[in-house]
Amino acid sequence: MPNVASRPALLVVHSGDRSHAIEPERGVVTIGREPQAGVQIDDPQISQAHLRAEPADGQWRIVDSSPDGMFVDGLRKTSVTVTDKTIVHFGDPTAGKVLTFEVVRPPKPAEQQDDPDGQDNIIQTSEPDPGLARAGAAAAARRRELDISQRSLAADGIINAGALIAFEKGRSWPRERTRAKLEAVLQWPVGTIARIRRGEPVAEEATPHSAPPDAPAADDQMADGAASLIAQAVVAAVDGCSLAIAALPPAEDPEFTERAAPILADLRQLETIAVRATRISQITPDLIKALSAVRRHRDELMTRGASAPDAPLAQRLYAARRRANLSTLETAQAAGVDEEMIVRVEAGEAMPAHITDAIETLIGHIT
Repeated sequence: MPNVASRPALLVVHSGDRSHAIEPERGVVTIGREPQAGVQIDDPQISQAHLRAEPADGQWRIVDSSPDGMFVDGLRKTSVTVTDKTIVHFGDPTAGKVLTFEVVRPPKPAEQQDDPDGQDNIIQTSEPDPGLARAGAAAAARRRELDISQRSLAADGIINAGALIAFEKGRSWPRERTRAKLEAVLQWPVGTIARIRRGEPVAEEATPHSAPPDAPAADDQMADGAASLIAQAVVAAVDGCSLAIAALPPAEDPEFTERAAPILADLRQLETIAVRATRISQITPDLIKALSAVRRHRDELMTRGASAPDAPLAQRLYAARRRANLSTLETAQAAGVDEEMIVRVEAGEAMPAHITDAIETLIGHIT
């Protein structure tokens, strides 16, 4: 068996709630806005071919190829060697676009594992395994279907980004505890991932959302069971979000807004999943608990984020109308816009200038 410790590390690039993996065998990889870039970052603060990621001697080096500059720890750099995690700002040392580069070391073989209960434990395989590749691909497809990001799974303590990427590419097998946590988030019954690896069909109850909305009354009990399963998965995921919220720095910290954004995105996704579950079943106590937990955490984080120095419009609007005890409809009427615009702004969507100007004016009046 090859010496795992000598193998080069994987580089993971985090941009907002998206993560991109760069394998060392790809050589030098361009990071930028152009479609041809090895890692495309669709952001106006990033130039067409802004950076190069270069593997050398078991390390990764990030080289700035643009005139705008990159900043690490407040200092302008032309290149930087990535440590376990390196945060890079662009254009401005504090307020510019942020990318986080993370080095993910290859896991030890099973017989060398030091922490059998660790969240990132995986069993490394030395030979191709079609079943493992099938299970990894199925989990990746399910994650994308539910619009769950790799980064959110890492932030929630389910599995780190590197281990997840290795599993989804069929290179490693998560241990039983990690598989159980993944199955809960993916809304699969316990043991589904192992059954897929063995070539067995996924149980019908593992995909409750696929039932037609006009399913006959005879299926009500199955729908209730599916909704309960979804509710339990949402509550488990919210528990991970609460840990991520507790780890956030104070609102006045320059990194607060950037770090809070993916958590808010996850909470919005979880609320959407829970609301959909109410459409296939009666509103059960489990669903009430799930929705309550999601909305409580979102309210806390939106209100807290509104006091940050660089608080986005979404959070400032939400906090202002909550303080004024206004509904979204009342807020829309006061601003002279459609209610849908208020909902979309609070979801973090970009709006035309005349909409944002009207909302900014309203916030000034009610704060």
